[in-house]
Amino acid sequence: QVRHRQSGQIMVLKMNKLTSNRGNMLREVQLMNRLSHPNILRFMGVCVHQGQLHALTEYINGGNLEQLLDSPVPLSWSMRVKLALDIARGLRYLHSKGIFHRDLTSKNCLVRCEANGYTAVVGDFGLAEKIPTYSEGSEKEPLAVVGSPYWMAPEVLRGEIYNEKADVFAYGIILCETIARVPADPDYLPRTEDFGLDVTTFRNMVGIDCPAAFLQLAFHCCSV
Repeated sequence: QVRHRQSGQIMVLKMNKLTSNRGNMLREVQLMNRLSHPNILRFMGVCVHQGQLHALTEYINGGNLEQLLDSPVPLSWSMRVKLALDIARGLRYLHSKGIFHRDLTSKNCLVRCEANGYTAVVGDFGLAEKIPTYSEGSEKEPLAVVGSPYWMAPEVLRGEIYNEKADVFAYGIILCETIARVPADPDYLPRTEDFGLDVTTFRNMVGIDCPAAFLQLAFHCCSV
């Protein structure tokens, strides 16, 4: 956290300590500067120190979604659905700009604590990339295999061609975390041998009070 001397506003400074990472930081800053949505982490500016570029973003007071789900804080189904909807809105906006996240996780979904509950905000765009468009008949070169393994789509893990649907799969894993309040680690969230979601085992983990449409949405996202 840092505080602006004149305004007193609290912000978050994303430090870039590696000279070799300067290009990636510049790319992330340029991307964030183009984004403006209530469910996307707000870019506040940059500062330069000793030749290194550092990004400034808004401060979100509630940590991340993974931490919230792992806490003893009670979360009603309506609040869980709201958090899921917040993330979906942020992701839809990002995709509408021709960008996909490539590292969507419950760690990168921040949570703002408000008087009437919580709001989720999608952040960390260090691996974000332009959505590829493959023309018919052209040679398709797969993008690099990047992301956090527990949330990575099967096609990404296999080194195949992938696009924004990889974000949808990651969102499905986040939905499963939110529904069952378990970590994405396969030791807790059952997976198949081909890196997909073990739907049958997961269904048996979920209480009967879970809204059926919410559960079905998670299954659908994990099978796109």
